[in-house]
Amino acid sequence: MNRLVRPSSRGFTLLELLIALAITAAVVTLMFAGFGVIGRTEERNQRLIDRTEHMLVVSQWLGRKFDTLRLLSRKDGASIVNFFSGTAAGAIWVAPLPERGEAGGLYVFRITPLRHEDGRIDLSVEALPYDGAPTALDWNRALRETLLKDVQTLQWYYQDGRTSQWVQQWEAGREQYPARIRVEIADERGDWPAMVFALARAR
Repeated sequence: MNRLVRPSSRGFTLLELLIALAITAAVVTLMFAGFGVIGRTEERNQRLIDRTEHMLVVSQWLGRKFDTLRLLSRKDGASIVNFFSGTAAGAIWVAPLPERGEAGGLYVFRITPLRHEDGRIDLSVEALPYDGAPTALDWNRALRETLLKDVQTLQWYYQDGRTSQWVQQWEAGREQYPARIRVEIADERGDWPAMVFALARAR
């Protein structure tokens, strides 16, 4: 009488199970590490996109305002001085503000660094309606807006059209306006490309 012989079944040894678990753990670790790299890459790319957008916003805003700048004068005591003046930290000028709709018209703009107690610096824009009155400007009544946050350094330069030299002080009493303006900004990621604007001709 023939006996039925069952094939012997061989299970996994403890060593094989440990090896399999180690391989699985390594694969899972690599997968999560890959997800982390992807996440950090996306975060860096987003910061780069945001920084580029900030550069475009600031450059376009200044470009529009300097392109429509009005070469006007005002009475200061017994003297007639140009409305434009500039320092290493910012400038004052007159230009239209069409964004205000019916309240638009000519405005006096002042752009300066706004320093916070914690050391942060923002690029602040103030605007007052231009009425041609020979009175001192009351900046407490100005419209205010933050053009750029968290600036590390900010430098303004003005080119003398007669000498082609760049200076960081342009007094309101000068007979002529600067030919060009150069603005240099640095943030936590480094220097921006320098922005250079040619002033509009007298209108």
